Amino acid sequence: MKPNQTAPAPAALSPKLRQYLYFTAAMTGGAIMIVEILGAKMLAPYVGTSHFVWTAQIAVTLMALAAGYYAGGKLVDRELRLGRIYWAILGAAVYLGLSVLMVKPVANFCLNFDLEIGSLLSSVFLFFAPLALLAMVGPFFVRMLTDSVLNMGANVGRLIAVSTLGSFVGTILIGYVLIPFFPNSITMYLTSCALMAVTAGYFLGWGRKSTPPAAVMGAVVVGVLLGGLGAAQDRPINNKPWIEACRAN
Repeated sequence: MKPNQTAPAPAALSPKLRQYLYFTAAMTGGAIMIVEILGAKMLAPYVGTSHFVWTAQIAVTLMALAAGYYAGGKLVDRELRLGRIYWAILGAAVYLGLSVLMVKPVANFCLNFDLEIGSLLSSVFLFFAPLALLAMVGPFFVRMLTDSVLNMGANVGRLIAVSTLGSFVGTILIGYVLIPFFPNSITMYLTSCALMAVTAGYFLGWGRKSTPPAAVMGAVVVGVLLGGLGAAQDRPINNKPWIEACRAN
């Protein structure tokens, strides 16, 4: 944006829509933590659980968040259209459904490299894009919820608090409920479906005038089918043939 331009003020949001934005922030915050932790667990059968794998997953998550924060801020300064950010969330949801289907071939391909590089490449291919798309929500919503400089601090603090609370709930769920009781593929699939439900709620409610419902539902169907196919193909890894790619103390 050029220095002599000023971004337009956001249109007044209804109380229900404002509440839905906070709900969306909590859901995306929880999803980010679930993907960060679950991503390493999904890769574990193929690349192991060494510190290289966790380092790669955390590093990719941080870089994705940085990219998403930057992109979200640039996007909202161009045009104040909520549909744009909900399309980003829907894109992340569909990509996560695809990751359930692609984790095995991607991980096996990346085993052609050293473990340090292979685990990093696996995380980048499978999780960088959806995490970056989800990270765009924060700066976008700050701008949408702020109608005056006077209440900016309160809005930013409230939004960060709600998002962090969602991250806390997501961390508890993934650590104490989802990983112990559900297969990793099912958990990622459920996360994808939850995000698709959030986007469908917006587009079928407030965004009907700007976005054809058929386009949204078509994307949702694609995400559901991709994730469902991946979850259906997920099978316990048998005992043979094993190929030892790396051993370390």
